[in-house]
Amino acid sequence: MRERIIEVVEPYISGLRKRTSLRCTASREKEDAMNMRVRRLWAPVLSTFLLSVSVQFVALRVPQLPPWVFFTRNGVSIVLAPLWMLALPFIGALGASLSLRVGGNTRDCLLTALGSAWLNGGILTLGVPLSMVIERHFSSLSIKLTAYIVYMIAWCLAPAVLLALGALPWLGRKATMRARGATDL
Repeated sequence: MRERIIEVVEPYISGLRKRTSLRCTASREKEDAMNMRVRRLWAPVLSTFLLSVSVQFVALRVPQLPPWVFFTRNGVSIVLAPLWMLALPFIGALGASLSLRVGGNTRDCLLTALGSAWLNGGILTLGVPLSMVIERHFSSLSIKLTAYIVYMIAWCLAPAVLLALGALPWLGRKATMRARGATDL
């Protein structure tokens, strides 16, 4: 009787073992892919964003180069630091090279280089409606929208152009092939 039970149950148990090992293998592959996404994109994006914010913070406090201040008709003002604008191509190049070093493709390098600009855009996009809800000033919608558009141009669009200019040498196919050849050594 015992042998008969073992004969019946054994194929079921071996099937369970195979499925469990396949699931473990699939989850390990999924985890490895996620770790590579973090290494190729998110870690360089966050590091270049923190570097960009730090440079902007320091650049606004340098007394030798006063910041540029612009006003709109609605009274919205924007303050830009010229040293920060000059540093953006180097920050974009750093982000692209960091992504390329860990095996990122051209898309990852470009997204990493532009990461500071799109994170600023995301923060602004979330911040404007939140500020309206927190302050309960819905009557000043035109001023808030003007501020949003001006800030998106000054802190996202213009920096994105400068960041992309800095990343151009790392975006070509030859640069990708050189980096892959250097990592193979």
